[in-house]
Amino acid sequence: MSVAAPAPPAAPGATREAPQRGAGLTLALLTAIATVQFFDRALTVVILEPIKREFALGDAQLGVLAGLSYAAAFALAGIPLGWLADRSHRRNLLAALLAVWSAMVALAGNAGHFATLIAARIGIGAMDAGGQPCSVSMIADLYPPQRRATAVAVFYVGVPLGMATGFMAGGLLAAHYGWRTALLVAAAPGLVLAALLLVVVREPVRGASEASAAAPAAQAPTLADTLGFIRGQRALLELFAASVLVTAASSAMMSWIGSLLIRSHGLSLAEVGLVTAISMGGFGALGTLLFGLLADRLGQRDMAAQPRLMALSALLIAVFGSAVCLWPGWLGAAIALALFAACVAGLNGPTYALTQTLVRVRMRGTSMSVLVVLLNLIGVGVGPTLAGLLSDFFASRFGADSVRWAMVVVLLACLPAVGLYWRAATTIRADIERAAHA
Repeated sequence: MSVAAPAPPAAPGATREAPQRGAGLTLALLTAIATVQFFDRALTVVILEPIKREFALGDAQLGVLAGLSYAAAFALAGIPLGWLADRSHRRNLLAALLAVWSAMVALAGNAGHFATLIAARIGIGAMDAGGQPCSVSMIADLYPPQRRATAVAVFYVGVPLGMATGFMAGGLLAAHYGWRTALLVAAAPGLVLAALLLVVVREPVRGASEASAAAPAAQAPTLADTLGFIRGQRALLELFAASVLVTAASSAMMSWIGSLLIRSHGLSLAEVGLVTAISMGGFGALGTLLFGLLADRLGQRDMAAQPRLMALSALLIAVFGSAVCLWPGWLGAAIALALFAACVAGLNGPTYALTQTLVRVRMRGTSMSVLVVLLNLIGVGVGPTLAGLLSDFFASRFGADSVRWAMVVVLLACLPAVGLYWRAATTIRADIERAAHA
């Protein structure tokens, strides 16, 4: 296989305002990979009931299969794989991770025992952990800071698209051909995309799209160096903390929205699937793109405007989320859910773009892993669990509507996030400068 050599970095003093050569094709492939992997995440939720029946499992075992096995493997592998992404050929690493990921999904589809399913989910979680650090780090090297939020937003369109198609198409596959066939179908695109990565994508030159004349260090920093640098970036720490709070609130909503629509509004399971697919898929994708474009437009004038935009988004998430919970009719709740999903997804572009801009070039993979691990362990782990505990606590007073009030309480986590995002704006210019010249 013949692969073209990477383009040379910019000359000292040059300003990069345009994407690097091949950026569009690379971004398209990376977005397709994200879509395929999040398709599997949604599919796993859809096929839990037939898996439960076939293997005679209890709900606790289903919880381990769907959540704990995946999350634990993701958390353990996340930072080591991000560290490796800062030191290795990211394209090749991503292709290898994707190929093993496909094998693990296929293994789940052929599982004859519950233990095999658990092993497959552990493998899927571990391989997933390296996807975002590799992908977002490559995107940051292909697109200049002025266009980075939009490019990252395009990549994260794969999340709502993958979730929507996983719920709908994955559900249809499982219903007509069985859950095993659905998993085997989900595994196949990963192998194709891994091969395409190797054939048509070049490894980006690290730091090639930076406006600064500073060249990336020949020797990648140690993990301790990276974590120490992150601790000194106040805007980045506030960004991390705010993102964890918003993720806890939004994950609670995403996890319990089906129960709310069924219990409080009397919707059927099919109607819930349609409403959530349109809201999280359609409006989620739209919000991701619009907020990414707006963040870049504002950032061209003043980078401090980006965390301020994120503060506004966090406030709207609390407002629209509360409307979803408290609106008396299902149609109003569905409209509020669409606006909520757009604001939640809209944070992806500026959040992950700033995560790359606020650290040194050879720290991008590790910093991305730190954020993703925090979001999954604390945000995704705590938010839905807390909402469930609160719902049980409120049940004696509110009955079937207890989940409404539980989610309203969890949504309050967005309010301190507003303040954290706003505070980040006060030091972000100095922190970006420090990252560029460190």
